[in-house]
Amino acid sequence: MSIFEYAFLIFFSLIIHKIVSQKLPSITPNEFQQLSTDLQSLVKIIPLNWGTVQNDSTDCQINMFKIDTFSELEQQIASLTEASKSYFRRRWFLWKNAQCDEYLFCLNKNVIQNPNAKDQSYDLEFNANSQLRFDLKGTIIPRGFRNKIEAVVKDPTEMIQFFYDNQSVGVRNKNQNRLFLVHHSFKNQEREMPLRCNWDFKKEVYEKYAEKITSNANFISYKEVKSDVIFLFENEDNSFTSNFFAV
Repeated sequence: MSIFEYAFLIFFSLIIHKIVSQKLPSITPNEFQQLSTDLQSLVKIIPLNWGTVQNDSTDCQINMFKIDTFSELEQQIASLTEASKSYFRRRWFLWKNAQCDEYLFCLNKNVIQNPNAKDQSYDLEFNANSQLRFDLKGTIIPRGFRNKIEAVVKDPTEMIQFFYDNQSVGVRNKNQNRLFLVHHSFKNQEREMPLRCNWDFKKEVYEKYAEKITSNANFISYKEVKSDVIFLFENEDNSFTSNFFAV
């Protein structure tokens, strides 16, 4: 084997390894089409309040991550308390919503999912750069920050610290690099759920973010990790706008 043939073999092996090590999207295009439509139809019946605080003792009542449909969820939670029912309805909805968000991000060529399904340290990697790995976190502007939204958009550092300091208690309670998807409707806070399911708007926003992000971005530091924010707004005139902080 010549040195050129050997070099080509090594190069080809690296390419193959890169391909097979990438995690396939958690949902397929057809599954996204069905799931995204189903979630839009469920927005009116998903509770705005959790019912109970997320914790391991509540989570272990059912294996929510094995449930693919809302009707199956209703069967599994039928015997639980009303507080637990509200908790699981909202959590299942937001989990499936997060799958759709990840899917939309991964439509961009410079975004890949964590290849290890059991690794909770990050969801997405940008630009094939291990320094740009983030846990994706869909959320809203906390109540205590809603009277100063303009200031929060300009500098969300205090809000980000609040998110980390008040994260849920349980096995998922750890500090990670996070990309927060912050939803807010200036029309009515109850519009949070429809806003979370505005897929066409989100697809456009995520594409712009993926184009802009670099390792030199002005990320917000929290202890040993970093984070950024994508604000997703529904305005009083029915328009939709977004704001990025670090990029």
